[in-house]
Amino acid sequence: MQELSRNIKRIAMVPALGFALLCVYLSYWQFWRAPELRANPHNSRAQERLRSIEPGKLYDTDMQVLLGAQRRADGWKRTYPAGSYACHLTGYNERSGLQRRLRDAFLSAGEYESPWAEFVDGPLRGNDVILTVDLDAQELATRLLRGRRGAVVALSAHSGAVLALVSAPAYDPELILTSEGEFQIFQADPNVPELNRALQGLYPPGSVIKVFTAAVVLDLDRAREDTTFDCDGEYAIDGCKITCPQAHGEVTLREALTVSCNTTFAKLGRYFTADEFEDYARRFRLTALAQLPMFSKPGSIGDFGGEQRDVLLAETAFGQGETVLTPFAIARMTLAIANEGAVLEPYIIEAVRSPGGRILRSAREREAGRAVSVETARTLAGMMVDVVEHGTGRVASIRGVRVAGKTGSAENPHGRPHSWFTAFAPAESPEVVVTAVVENAGAGAEAAGPIVREVMAHLLSRAGVR
Repeated sequence: MQELSRNIKRIAMVPALGFALLCVYLSYWQFWRAPELRANPHNSRAQERLRSIEPGKLYDTDMQVLLGAQRRADGWKRTYPAGSYACHLTGYNERSGLQRRLRDAFLSAGEYESPWAEFVDGPLRGNDVILTVDLDAQELATRLLRGRRGAVVALSAHSGAVLALVSAPAYDPELILTSEGEFQIFQADPNVPELNRALQGLYPPGSVIKVFTAAVVLDLDRAREDTTFDCDGEYAIDGCKITCPQAHGEVTLREALTVSCNTTFAKLGRYFTADEFEDYARRFRLTALAQLPMFSKPGSIGDFGGEQRDVLLAETAFGQGETVLTPFAIARMTLAIANEGAVLEPYIIEAVRSPGGRILRSAREREAGRAVSVETARTLAGMMVDVVEHGTGRVASIRGVRVAGKTGSAENPHGRPHSWFTAFAPAESPEVVVTAVVENAGAGAEAAGPIVREVMAHLLSRAGVR
């Protein structure tokens, strides 16, 4: 009998063990692999669940709605209360703008792991995303760029938070969605309004790059701000002639930046090697992608390995050559100078908030190394103040505030030059960085300078500076 009892127990252990293994197997798929299954595009239940969730909203820093949602018979439809003022931020569908990167991770995802959540908590909602941008600054920059092609980027000098990111021409997302063909408006417009020029527009930087060139020679101690140069209106190098709009005579490096002397900065191309120039470009993250949840393009400083290396270095040093950069990259460069040489990586998400109001994620400053020494950055800041107070950048002056800036006229093989301006203020204790480019607006900063001035004045007033 004992032997029979042992055999029965052995036989009984087989289904018990099988049941235990089955429980482990089901638990593995139910818990450990559950997120993967929910995200699988072939999971019809997951897709149906997503359609039933009210999408989260996108807010500006003052909790003004940029991207909302409206219930329809076939599910939820996105609404765009900010219209054209935030179109390149919101995009016009789930495959564009911030929706492209944030939809699945935040806007359509809530804290709903249990299938009973809807019965317990009521209708499901996605998380809300709060941005660092100021909708009023977006609106102002959009209006100032109306009728033109270009971009404006504004950053907090303290943290690198994106305060405004505007591209022109803009478009109305609601108009795109209600048109018969979603892309017909884009296809018919030669101005390419869907292009986010702030992050994807690649432009020759013109004279705004002279700030970078000066940073290189000062930081390498190859020249000082009082080092003198002769400008007779032209400079010949290896058979190539570089000209200035006028002969400036004897100028110091500080004065050369103030009057934007091309020949002086072309000569500085001999003060450093191609490797050193490329090293500082990496430090300033000149050609790096924007670390934002939006599509961006990398810049390029050209190839210095050919026979015309010295010519290319000279041309690049004063803003021409083969260099092409985004407005965002120039703003990030200016931010490093405003931040005493420390490189901050700009960010645009201030917080992610659950449907219940709990903060799931908060912004934090992200340092990306050091571009130049504190001494170099402070010297450059003083030189940039001279540009605005005594030189080519007077158009960006703000009463009662010391502005540090630099103008730029970028030659364009396809038409008139592009107008650049980049600045930060107050110079002695920076709050805001603003960069603008206006395509085919002609030489000088008459187009870009006033835009920077107006956007900067608004943001300084908001910060309580004026």
